[in-house]
Amino acid sequence: MKKYLIFDLDWTLIKSNEMWIKNVLHFIKKVDEEYLEKAEYIFKTTLWLSTLEQLKLVFEDKSDLSFIEIKKLTKKIYKRIRKKQDKVEFFKGVPEKIKEISKDYKLFLTTWNSTKFAKEILETWEIRDCFELVFGSNKIKKWHQHLSIFKNYSEDEDFFSKSLYFWDWEMDKIFAKEAWIDFIRIWDFEEENHVLDSVANIDKILKIF
Repeated sequence: MKKYLIFDLDWTLIKSNEMWIKNVLHFIKKVDEEYLEKAEYIFKTTLWLSTLEQLKLVFEDKSDLSFIEIKKLTKKIYKRIRKKQDKVEFFKGVPEKIKEISKDYKLFLTTWNSTKFAKEILETWEIRDCFELVFGSNKIKKWHQHLSIFKNYSEDEDFFSKSLYFWDWEMDKIFAKEAWIDFIRIWDFEEENHVLDSVANIDKILKIF
């Protein structure tokens, strides 16, 4: 029986990808318009990376832009996004469902977004206390490190086998498989096993596991 549920934030719980990319491109344009097309492609196809790592890829051949400047750019992006958090929406019924399932399961949240942004969004919708731990990728990279932190926090050697991992991206499936965690894709148009159209409809998956 499962005891722990691990969630991604962006496009799993909240509708944010388009807004995020729009605001990233706002800053890319200020640095160098020639990198707009490349930036859009990278930010749409490398969602498992932190924003800092994505920006490093975007500007990998721009010798006049230092790593320190890229870090400053990352902070500016996070700051701008936080100011727009009131425009971020959860998928319909998700906050209510999170409150409900938190009574029976221990919830964790991992995201490539910043920890501060994630916590502020959860607090705005009054579900921050539903999660045991919330980790973004601004300081500690996602994937293996976050999963290890969650396991250590639980003090449960069987943490991975007792967990379900909910995300919408293929790379998460790979990392979940490496840790032997059952993975549930949040996807609204693809037909395959263990695909869920919304976290709001999580009950049918929980019954299976």
